[in-house]
Amino acid sequence: MTKVSLVFDDGFAKSSLLTAKIFEARGLGASFAVLVDSSDIYPDMPKGDFNLWNELQDRGHIIQPHGYDHSDLTKVPFDVAKSKIDACLIYFSSHLKGFDQSKVIYHLTYNRSTSKVDDYLLSKVKAIRTTGPEGRAGSGMNNETELAHRVYNCSWHGPEHCDEHLMTTLRRAEAERPKFLMYMLHGLDNEGWGPLRASTLENALDYIIQSPLLDYVDTSVL
Repeated sequence: MTKVSLVFDDGFAKSSLLTAKIFEARGLGASFAVLVDSSDIYPDMPKGDFNLWNELQDRGHIIQPHGYDHSDLTKVPFDVAKSKIDACLIYFSSHLKGFDQSKVIYHLTYNRSTSKVDDYLLSKVKAIRTTGPEGRAGSGMNNETELAHRVYNCSWHGPEHCDEHLMTTLRRAEAERPKFLMYMLHGLDNEGWGPLRASTLENALDYIIQSPLLDYVDTSVL
């Protein structure tokens, strides 16, 4: 079976709480990739803090790093990128209960990275999510090569609603049978870039649960 993970980036507070509720209704844990400092994106949309992330973690959801802030690490000198990565991991270690950087996926902002950034991160964390220097949307299909390299690609769609794209990608995974599919999301309904309607999230999870070819997992098992 193909393992499927949906990852919700940026930590929009309202969407995160609703996402958690939808997953909990199905006995599942959601995966959130969050920032230490989210003030540089969508300032008019409240984001969660580490009180919320610890609460959601206690409820069975997965919280993983997305960055110190929403800087594009391909656009800054490598020393600056390193300092932001270090600051992010230090903050998570101090503020997220039980955080162990060797067991997490680091979800790069914009899904962009350089070979130096990749190597540096892979010396610190379990795996990374990136689609390389260009940050173009990947297929989301990950197989033995990605598993061995610990570099996962993901699929996404925006800036308009991504509902149909998500459902099409799930059907494609059933046809292609990868080891696992990773799909990046942001907020629900009208929050964030490329939002997903809450009703579609419910439909997508039900589709995965009912499919004989798909198996939903949170990102902690990858």
